[in-house]
Amino acid sequence: MGYKYKPSRADARDFAQKMQEIEEFCHSHGISHSFSNDSYYFVIGDVRYRVSNHTMQASDKGMYSQTGDKIRDSYHEHSNGIVCITASKTRIVEIYTALSEGKQLDKRGNVIS
Repeated sequence: MGYKYKPSRADARDFAQKMQEIEEFCHSHGISHSFSNDSYYFVIGDVRYRVSNHTMQASDKGMYSQTGDKIRDSYHEHSNGIVCITASKTRIVEIYTALSEGKQLDKRGNVIS
């Protein structure tokens, strides 16, 4: 049997507190999120941004209509004009702050020097 990581109570509490702080930051800065809380959307200046831990193409793989038919390129069609950054939810504050300060980021949300 393999080892399965289980965080300590203190680590779990710290993580929950960090997630609460992120949710409060998103709410106060008008950052919206997907139904599953894995993609975040916001506008700075005239530029629309999407921060998610997966690409738009990965999002398309599981898209089905109510009748069970595969929906192709549903997100991709709407992605025109959106700058997509692939990063985790825990970095949303860092990314939003850097962008609002006028810094340029790469597709992973790292500051380009």
